[in-house]
This record gives sequence, C-alpha cells and structure tokens, in this order.
Amino acid sequence: MKLPPSSLRTRILLWHGALLACVLAAFGFTAHRLHWNGELVRLDRELDEPLSLLHRSLHGQNAREGNPPGPRSAPPVTYEMPKNLADQFVARGLEFSVWTRTGKNLDRSSSMPETTAMPPIDKAVPFVVQRRSHGNMREAYLITPPGECFLVATSMVNEQRSAARLGWWLLALGTGILGIGLLVDAWILRRAIQPVEDIISAAERISRGNLSTRIESTAGAELGRLTNVLNKTFASLDRTFTQQSRFTADVAHELRTPVSVLIAETQGILERERENDEYRETISTTLRSARRMSGLIESLLELAQIESGADLSRSTCDLASLSTEVLQSLQSTVEARRIVLEQKLEKASCEANAAQITQIIANLLTNAIQHNEPGGHVLIETGHSDAKALVRIENSGPGIPATDLPHVFERFYRTDTSRNRKTGGVGLGLAICKAIADTHGAALEACSLPGGITRFTLRMAR
Repeated sequence: MKLPPSSLRTRILLWHGALLACVLAAFGFTAHRLHWNGELVRLDRELDEPLSLLHRSLHGQNAREGNPPGPRSAPPVTYEMPKNLADQFVARGLEFSVWTRTGKNLDRSSSMPETTAMPPIDKAVPFVVQRRSHGNMREAYLITPPGECFLVATSMVNEQRSAARLGWWLLALGTGILGIGLLVDAWILRRAIQPVEDIISAAERISRGNLSTRIESTAGAELGRLTNVLNKTFASLDRTFTQQSRFTADVAHELRTPVSVLIAETQGILERERENDEYRETISTTLRSARRMSGLIESLLELAQIESGADLSRSTCDLASLSTEVLQSLQSTVEARRIVLEQKLEKASCEANAAQITQIIANLLTNAIQHNEPGGHVLIETGHSDAKALVRIENSGPGIPATDLPHVFERFYRTDTSRNRKTGGVGLGLAICKAIADTHGAALEACSLPGGITRFTLRMAR
C-alpha cells in the first residue's frame, strides 16, 4: 500500500526527531554504563581487603599447623574462619568460600550456595585478583601458587536497583528532551518554511489569474534570491499577458475597420442595383480594405516567425553595402518628397542575417522619409563604436515626444494615429525591427535630439 506523500516540514521533523533520539539514546546508554561500571569498581575495591584477610587467615592457620606455604606444601585438610573475621564478614554482608587445589571446598559462608563452582585456576595468575559477576553477586577471587582459591562475594541488589532507577530517570529525561526538542524544531521549521508557504500562496493566486501578485522580500540569502527571481518572473508574466491582451485588442481593432468597410460596401451593393461606376468604386474600396487586412496578417506572421527564431542563419555582411541597396530602392521616394539625404557610409562588418538586417534599415529609412516634412533632412551613417558595427539614421521633423519614446517599439503603438493611417502603416514596423534586433542580440535604440531630430541606432552584438 502506497502511503500519501508527506510534507517537507514533516519529513524534516521526523529526520531531526530520529537524529535527536539516537543522540539521546547514545548519551543515556553511555551514562548508564558509566554509572554501572563505577558501581562495580566501588564493589571491587570493597572486596579487596576482605579477600586479603581471608587469604592471610588460611596462611596463619597453616603456619600454626606447621605447614608452611609453598608450591610443594600439602593442601590444607580443614579451614575455619576466625571468629573476629567472621563477624566482620557478617557485619558487612559478605559471603566467602575457600577451595583447595584439588577443588575440595574447605569452608564457605552460610548464605553461599553449595552450587557455587570453584573458578578455573589453570589460566589464573597467582596472587592476581580476578573478578566476576554471578547472578546478583559480585565476586573477587584469588589463586595462590599452591592452587588454593579464596573467593569473597557481596550482593549487587541495591546497586542493580539504583541502576534501574537511573535507567528509568534517563528514559524519562530523554523522552522529555525529545518532546521539547520536537516542539522547538517544529516551531523553527514553521518559521523557516513560512517564506516557502508565502511563495506557494503567491503562485496559487497567480495561477488563478491575479498576475499583479508579488512575494514580500524574505530574510536569508537563498530565499531572498528565489523571491527576487520569482518576482521578476511574475512581473515578466504580467507584462507578457498585458501585452498579449492589448495585442489581441489592437489586432481586433485594426481588423474591425476594414471588415466593417467590407460589410458596409457589400450590404450597399446588395440593397439595390447600381451603375457600373458605382460597382467599380465599391469593389475598389473593398479591395483596399482586403489589402489592408492582408498586410496586417502578413506583418503578424512575419513578426511571429522572427520571434520563433525560424531563420537563424548568419553570415558576414557589411552594413554599408546593405544600406546602399536600401537607398537605391527608395531613391524615387526620396526624390518625390524632396528629402535632402546625407550618407556617411563606412565599412561595418558583422555576423548577421543579411535579409533581416536589410529589413531593419529599410523600415527605419522608410519611417524617416514618411515622417518627415517635404524638403526635410535624413542622415544615414554606418561605422563602428566600441568595436561594434552600427547603423544610425536621423531625420528632421516634429520628433517623438518624451512620453512616447519608451513605447515606440511596441506593437500597434502610434505617436500620431492619423498620420500613420494616412501612410498606410499598421504600427508593426518598429516592433518587427526590435524583434529582429533581439534575435541577433543587437541593441536598437530611439531618441529625440534638440531641433526635432529623431535618431534610431542599431548596434550589433559583434
């Protein structure tokens, strides 16, 4: 069965909880072991003196019986703990047992179980105290060179109870610390992930169509950078959708007029019979409207093709040569409008699509001629600036108002609606120029100079 995906906050909290639990468990285990080992060391020290006294008591008894100790001495036959030593053992709650080298039990305390086996002596080092835990007893034993074994034991019940209480206290303390740690961690995670929640909320509002939503700036380098990037993305989307909406409205507006003319003229023809001249005039009007729609559609298709990057071919071309070709094609228009044309054409090589760059120069020159006064002045100049090829076109005339300069490359934008309609433009020429420049990585700029001079500069990327 596949479990539902958990949130990032839950996963981080679980991982932190598991890590904290492991740390607390390691700390508790270490503390408990240190405490228990300390208790064993204390018990072992308490058994050292009684073990030595027990050994000396048997040694003294052997001396009294004329059996000096040594590897070749005979094993003791009997042993009886002195009364004063027995009283000390009883008072201290100690148990003891004594065995000969043959494994015979000479004596043991009354509470020492008969099943208590003699420790192995084959690998034991003489006179080195050995220790072991046996059930609830802690034992210390000593092997003599002849092979006798002395064992002293004490109960560990109190120490075991103390260790158990400490274990429960450590468990309760660890559980409490774990709970508090998880609560603090959850609070920290909530504050840390809150900016992410804000980003998600903003994205959800944007997905519902509220493109003006922006994310408040958050603390932290990473989230701050993410917030800035997303805000820029949202702003770009907002501008794109706004431009798209305006573009759709502009297209509808541009098409509405010729379509209305077509409908009106067609209805007028169908209403009654007309003379041949009237038919001819009506057909001419509808033809002009159809051509206007055709020009608009072709411009839109061309703009879409440029923005899609359909033609990315590049070759080495000279802006001076391209400008010369355009000037030759517009010579009749220049003469008809009595434009004073000045040329400063220097070789300016660049890597570009020659046809598209020619289109930019042609559009800019056509605008400079059409938006000029009869007998006005036009300057076209090519060359290099900062090692980049450029073409600059200036024309006299009314100029472009400062409020219109930021918008001249927008689709369907006109600084003078009546004049543009008179010349037949649909407001897409400069937009197409800007799109071509962008696909080349070039900069296309417009500015107004004193005296009504309008300047357009195309600066290639390389």
